[in-house]
Amino acid sequence: MTSSPFEPDIPMTAAEDKHHLRFSVVVIHRNGTDRLQDAVDSILAAIDPLRDEVIVVDNHSTDDSLTQLAARHPQLRIISNPCNMGYARACNQGIGASNSEYILLCNNDLRLPANSIEQFAADLRDHPEAGLIGGQLLGGNGALSRSAGPASDLWSELGLASKRRIDYQGEQPIQVGAIVGACMAARRSAILQAGPLDEDFFFYYEEVEWCVRLTRHGWSVMIDPRVRVLHAGGASTRPYFYGSRVEFFRSRLLYWKKTLPLPAVCLLYAWRLPRLLLDVVFYLTATLLTLGLSGKLRHKLMDRGVVLAWLLAGCPRDWGLPDKCPDRILL
Repeated sequence: MTSSPFEPDIPMTAAEDKHHLRFSVVVIHRNGTDRLQDAVDSILAAIDPLRDEVIVVDNHSTDDSLTQLAARHPQLRIISNPCNMGYARACNQGIGASNSEYILLCNNDLRLPANSIEQFAADLRDHPEAGLIGGQLLGGNGALSRSAGPASDLWSELGLASKRRIDYQGEQPIQVGAIVGACMAARRSAILQAGPLDEDFFFYYEEVEWCVRLTRHGWSVMIDPRVRVLHAGGASTRPYFYGSRVEFFRSRLLYWKKTLPLPAVCLLYAWRLPRLLLDVVFYLTATLLTLGLSGKLRHKLMDRGVVLAWLLAGCPRDWGLPDKCPDRILL
């Protein structure tokens, strides 16, 4: 695992320290003034400023979103990176800078409900076995969105089993295999034991690997259906479709190697890569037969095509999302 800026300098018993904060809300940001302002406004309305803090980690935004945020909320702690560190490393920077028993890792395109921090705190207090808890995500239109489910394994990666469920119901947290990384409430003692996010992942799959690792260290991963978090989703990568597809597939290959036994990894390579080629041939044929009039077919063709091109080019390290820090150009 790549070295992390997270320093385990807070002892396991820090929760007993009366000067110790309850929650650090860490917002990972790159571009998007309005969505950052909306996210921070909802977070500030949800926290107790005497017990909680907010940390914004910026992955080298190229707009004026940080300037506007600092002018509007000068009390916030901001970590400004000189280049794009990736999601996992930015999360770890926030964890390393935090001073709390619990850490809530957030995307910059969500809105927390007013009771979310209190509910997450109660969940983590009432379920000492829980290392990580997420909420039920809602799409931009308020519809239920994929939030959690079994962790990706051989069967789901072969396309033979579902990865995530859309809706969860109930009045208590539910144990799951993995949660979507848009909103994750983590226990510091679990991070100290299992480690922070794996920085070998630049974008995608980092939260799934983290859930698997926490579970293997004896911690539970949960979702609380009562905490309903509005999450637009995909806002930061939408302008970079081709690069995001490369990052997704690169992280997928990395996830196989880190979490699955070697025979399963070999089987996935033998199944997934030829299937990718067949998908490109199929969608190219279908697009030509429909004279390119189907936007859905064109989208699927581009999705598969850019990944196949990356593989055929020898998996260039500099393909993917833009503005990466030099040491973040990974396989």
